Amino acid sequence: MKATTAASRAAAAPVPLRANREFRLLWVGQALSDFGTSMTALVLPLALLSSGYSTSATSTIGTAVLVTAMVLRMPAGYLTDHYSHRLLMLVADLARLVTVATVAVWTYLDRLPIALAVITVVVAQVGVELFRPSQNATVRRVVPASQLGTAISLNQARAYAAGIVAPAVAGVLIAASMWLPFAIDAVTYAVSALCVLALYRPLRRTGAAPAARPGGHADGAPGQGGTQDGSQETKAEAGEGATEAEAEADAETGGGARGTVPDGGTKAAPRERFLPRLTAGLRHVVRDPFLRTLAGLAAGDNFAFQALAYALLLGIGREHNGAAAVGLAMSAAAVTGLTGSLIAPFVQRRLRMQTVMAAGPALAGVMLALAWYTGSGIAFAAGYSALCLLTPVNGAVFGTILATTVPENIYGRTTTALGFITEILQPLGPLTAGLLLAYLSLSGTAAVFALAFAVLAVVALMMPSPPAAPDPETAAA
Repeated sequence: MKATTAASRAAAAPVPLRANREFRLLWVGQALSDFGTSMTALVLPLALLSSGYSTSATSTIGTAVLVTAMVLRMPAGYLTDHYSHRLLMLVADLARLVTVATVAVWTYLDRLPIALAVITVVVAQVGVELFRPSQNATVRRVVPASQLGTAISLNQARAYAAGIVAPAVAGVLIAASMWLPFAIDAVTYAVSALCVLALYRPLRRTGAAPAARPGGHADGAPGQGGTQDGSQETKAEAGEGATEAEAEADAETGGGARGTVPDGGTKAAPRERFLPRLTAGLRHVVRDPFLRTLAGLAAGDNFAFQALAYALLLGIGREHNGAAAVGLAMSAAAVTGLTGSLIAPFVQRRLRMQTVMAAGPALAGVMLALAWYTGSGIAFAAGYSALCLLTPVNGAVFGTILATTVPENIYGRTTTALGFITEILQPLGPLTAGLLLAYLSLSGTAAVFALAFAVLAVVALMMPSPPAAPDPETAAA
């Protein structure tokens, strides 16, 4: 009996993430891709400036990125919920590979035209918007629920690590030749595409399930619902024989989308129009009290974070030796962000979600109040680093909540709708920072930010609790 119990526990224990082949492939491929992307983001403006373009012309690539992100955010979620995750990730990687490789060749042969730079950043952002929700949905499939928080934290850590390492490597490569960073970025996209191609688990089941035989088994499926990879398909993964359209209709109507016919069969509901399907995630966010509150608070946090970053850049950067001070502050913030990613699993297991959400703004508010009182630029930069420390923790907490509570058939649209709402105020951040610094000193600006973050911390403490994750045993019953 004891041996049987021990064997059962061993079988039920999840495989460690380091031994999870699919997660490891995704993580390694994206770690290299993040590194290359971080280099390109730094080198591309420098390449345009070296080609003789003005700073105002060079800044158009930033506008192109922002517009592309806002336009494609929700359509990318729709594609994630309706098409193969593997296919979308491959298309994203290969498209970015081609454009960055073109930039590398063009920079090697001649001066880089600004039109090609704009096309490159647009394609790169399209790739980001396609890849991100598909990757998140894939992680949800290949990582057990008990390990999702750790997996999300590791994904965030790789991005911060790339932000620390890439600028230094880019500086060395630029000294050798301007085209080298672009060529290496193209190679990283190729490696990422190979890693995605190597994933062998089915990442998306589309179309109707095989028809059930009278004995209860699906055609072509031996035994109890076996799949091609030899694993047992759960009811949630197979949709219990429903087509994807029926599953989506059930999620939208509470299971009443398919009506019965006199002979005891079922009939499919009329197919929903494209626009309602596109906005299904947005409507889910609006109807859910927790997600609705989270979206509003996160929008305020993101706006304040973006404004504080530009206030740091402009306020300290205009002082004597300001460029070096800003560079040091940004490097320190990247290090604290990496630290936050590593401690996120520990923190989220021990603190309430509301406490985690309030901790970052509260700590930043304290440091900025100190900057206002002392006039210290170091305290101002410390406030920004405090946010960078706890932002990854928030990301891990919310990513886990979304992955365990949002229905899978609208998961992509829900996460991208949240991203759209929470980032919609970000473009106003730089403008707000510029206006504050135009009329106030750096210490006066710090006082305004300290008050704003104090308000955000109080609101975070008053947030409703997240919905409970469904019990897997109950769901499978």
